[in-house]
Amino acid sequence: MREIIERDGSIKIGLARGLINARALARYIQALTYEKYSFEALLSAIRRYPIKESVKREVEVGGFIQKIRTKNKIVHVLVRNDPGVPLTLARFSEKVDYGRGSTFHSVTSPETVSVIIDSNNLDKLLAVIPKSSALKVEEDLAELMIVLSSEADRSIGVNAALTTQLAMNGIDVREYFDTPHTVPTDRRQASLSGNVVVNVLVEEKDATRAYEALVDLSKKR
Repeated sequence: MREIIERDGSIKIGLARGLINARALARYIQALTYEKYSFEALLSAIRRYPIKESVKREVEVGGFIQKIRTKNKIVHVLVRNDPGVPLTLARFSEKVDYGRGSTFHSVTSPETVSVIIDSNNLDKLLAVIPKSSALKVEEDLAELMIVLSSEADRSIGVNAALTTQLAMNGIDVREYFDTPHTVPTDRRQASLSGNVVVNVLVEEKDATRAYEALVDLSKKR
């Protein structure tokens, strides 16, 4: 029930403004879920849904947003975390020319490493990674870099609010990660020092809509 409300912006706004009848919404969700839940259970859940707190959270998170940047021609490479792969990626990252707008991020888990790179450097990356270690290459992506004020680091539910806003606008989030806080090494990084930076990957065709959805969220402050 919560997911249906969160994903449908018109339902959420209607509830917040008192324009949607709870009983009618319960019948709608019951039909949508092929009567998986009883009418009484849905009605009770709808009445308990913290709509005011949810809207308040959106306003708070919107106020955290300072900048939104987009970049197309991004590729996600999923690599098996084999011995030697972390060192190979570390050496590769040292050769990336960030000053010319190149992109390189890596997110490591025990089994795999997600590498986010610009398409111009894809062939170079694949040349240094063993073919057996490269599990998936996902192209035609766009990266949204969301710069948040430092207060976001101490607030609960920021990530949920951002991904919910995108989901409500029909955006499929392919990857979502925080950029680690580092010592600034150039003017661009220095301008972000002290801020929270969130990176979101979406399909390139959805980049404009994703950007507009986040801008709309920022206007709710």
